[in-house]
Amino acid sequence: MSTYPAPRGSIMENWLPATVEEVKSIVEEDLRACDAEQLAAFDRHKVESHVAAIVRYGKMESVVVVARRGNEVIYWEDVECGFNVSPVDSNGQILEHWCNQDELGWALNAWIEGRRPAGRFGPGTAVD
Repeated sequence: MSTYPAPRGSIMENWLPATVEEVKSIVEEDLRACDAEQLAAFDRHKVESHVAAIVRYGKMESVVVVARRGNEVIYWEDVECGFNVSPVDSNGQILEHWCNQDELGWALNAWIEGRRPAGRFGPGTAVD
């Protein structure tokens, strides 16, 4: 299991989003733990890592996308320190904010026949 870096900044007021370079390093590390099917899926769907817009609890923020399949992307959720699979719109904005803390291989399993998770619980919602 990978040990991901903690979000930058000591408290949430000082939190900084992950950079593309930081996420590329995380991807490289996670790929070392992937099996042949996961590596093949990543090779088929990888994109040049880039920043994409996401709405988290009503606030426009950004995350780094590392792979795309049709209208879905895998992105690094830098608050939760894990990868997520979410739909995107035609402009590349992520439509659902998920709070998974998955390694890249687990996220890739969603795109591999026979490995898809049995259930999904839904995007993150604010707790009042």
